[in-house]
Amino acid sequence: MLKKKRLIYLLSGLLLWCGLSGVWGQTAPAKAFGVTAALLRDGGSQAMLELQFTIAADAYLYEDAMDLTLPEGLAAKLVAGPEPVVKEGEESRVFLQSFSQRYSLTGAVPEPLGLSVHYQGCSKGVCFMPETVAFALTFAGASARVEAKPTELPADDRVLAWQRQAEGFAVLGTATGYMDKDAFLGWLRQAESGEAAEEQLLDRVLARYGLLVAALLIIPLGFMLNLTPCVLPMIPINLAIIGAGAAAGDKKSRGFMLGGMYGLGMTIVYGAIGVVAVLTGARFGAINSSPWFNFGVAVIFAVLALSMFDVFVVDFSRWRAGRFGDVEGGRAFGAFLLGALAALLAGACVAPVLIWVLLLAADLFARGNWVGLFLPFLLGIGMALPWPILGAGMGKMPKPGAWMEHVKHVFGVLIIGAALYYGWLGVALLRTGAGAGDAVQTSASAPAGWLSDLPAAMTVAEMENKLLFLDFWGVSCKSCAAMKRTTFKEPEVIAHMGDWVKVAVQADDMNDPLLQAILKRYEVIGLPTYVLMRRE
Repeated sequence: MLKKKRLIYLLSGLLLWCGLSGVWGQTAPAKAFGVTAALLRDGGSQAMLELQFTIAADAYLYEDAMDLTLPEGLAAKLVAGPEPVVKEGEESRVFLQSFSQRYSLTGAVPEPLGLSVHYQGCSKGVCFMPETVAFALTFAGASARVEAKPTELPADDRVLAWQRQAEGFAVLGTATGYMDKDAFLGWLRQAESGEAAEEQLLDRVLARYGLLVAALLIIPLGFMLNLTPCVLPMIPINLAIIGAGAAAGDKKSRGFMLGGMYGLGMTIVYGAIGVVAVLTGARFGAINSSPWFNFGVAVIFAVLALSMFDVFVVDFSRWRAGRFGDVEGGRAFGAFLLGALAALLAGACVAPVLIWVLLLAADLFARGNWVGLFLPFLLGIGMALPWPILGAGMGKMPKPGAWMEHVKHVFGVLIIGAALYYGWLGVALLRTGAGAGDAVQTSASAPAGWLSDLPAAMTVAEMENKLLFLDFWGVSCKSCAAMKRTTFKEPEVIAHMGDWVKVAVQADDMNDPLLQAILKRYEVIGLPTYVLMRRE
């Protein structure tokens, strides 16, 4: 009977996985949009340009993301085409089905005529990266039309060209982490006015009370990291993992030790990530931008979930030689590994306190004080503090019985939810890294009216002499998604930034040399990071 139940659970899990794969395939079509172009004459000598947009079912294109670029001296006037419509939940008007537009061209029309069409849209809750298609057209007709790939500078030249452009901008202010409306507006006003930023808490404590007090303050600040958007949703999952082992006995020392090992893994890995960030200048939590990391996390959670349903037993038996109090070494080692994994997942969120610690650690290390390298570990200790206490509480649960099977199944469902989320996140990151036109997470994509190309945004800011606002975000960054859902949608925030040039810089592609140069120039330690700049 037990084997039959396990088989049912296993088959259910496989069916769920297949169903999810089908959903992924449906929600992110390979090619949701297409555009063709033709150069015509209207029966006389008037040159006409016709664009034909193809939109898949349940997809739509944004009106304000569409742009036509022509050679200098040539102008286009729209003379025919449908009106976009208002769609619930979207700030920009949209086109819901395939359509064509016709433009009259004024000026000398060269042959071939080189032009580019820019557009962006969404499909079934998944938004796509902006896409630009270039054409070389002749009057010979559609059959003679030649579609050309956009020309692009070599990587090194792109970086050098952007660096020269960036020299013309002065940074007014930088901030990181999730900020509510009042905090965000306060920072914007302070940066816009050119006032000196307020000295960080740890710097003030260091100057007044010395390094020891500043270091001890880091521990309670680390405790607060458990309230960040990356850690808070994981608390039920963490309790499920610890509780499954702690509830097997009736001694609170068992749960305390499991929670302690879990916290130790979290401390070591979180501290190690901080040290790497200090020594190399790498972006904190950069590993979370890898789709393969997220796929690996999804597999680990899937295995843990199946073990909750007794499909098989997760057993670290080869580490059973040692004992930690009343906890076998195998269980303790498993809790340690899971704590290390939780620290890696927490790295996707960057709170101001983390930036304070990393900046202080980097400053101390640069001055020859090696104590700076231990500060990230103190932050990890503070983050790990609740878990031994929570583990002890789980260890005081009533003795195992039939009821415990139901509790394990509830835990299993929670962990399956986490596995599905990280699997979906891996798919989104994989498509994002594939290049323009690939799907990205809707909740973290650029708000309506924002640009996504920094060099292009700088050009607009130069031409219109406007302030330039940068939002560095990532698909795996929950704080970034929270900012888009809340603060960036606040009417006061929209009104305050209304006349600025706003650009959402996606920081997931760690192989792009231009992106790396941008992150290095603006000292982006983690996501989200905001930069306000003015043309000099």
